[in-house]
Amino acid sequence: MTTLALGRPYTIAELLPHGRGFTLLDSLLDYGEEHASCGVTIGAGVPFFEAGRGVPNWVGIEYMAQAIGAYAGIVRLQRGDAVEIGLLLGTRRYACERAYFAPGERLTVRAEQLVRDSSGVAAFACTLSGGGRELARAEIKAYQPDDLHDYLQALTESRA
Repeated sequence: MTTLALGRPYTIAELLPHGRGFTLLDSLLDYGEEHASCGVTIGAGVPFFEAGRGVPNWVGIEYMAQAIGAYAGIVRLQRGDAVEIGLLLGTRRYACERAYFAPGERLTVRAEQLVRDSSGVAAFACTLSGGGRELARAEIKAYQPDDLHDYLQALTESRA
């Protein structure tokens, strides 16, 4: 179990190193020892928005992955480490009750860590809610190496 100092405020920009235009969430709502909840408001200014429809439901997987990234960012910052990009390894049973997230809708994305091994591979139960209802859920496996650059370099060298 991770031991976090709870109550410290963070911005999404502090937690996700994706950069402008690639960060899909707009706020950290809360976090705890094994979870993070984030928010996003669907509107014309968000990536993947389609006029008259909203955001396609498949983007929900990335919302969930970024909530996992927010949690990992908190853990790393509180350990005194730099925030790193993680890797989404796979998604199981993504189910969403609608084709689009509607314009003007405020979504809450929650990632709850189920298990993490010593190598940095973890499984999360994720939900996406709006209007007081659960709209989507999935189980996501992710990997966060201690140093992404070194990890990718080692992969490249092992294939040469």
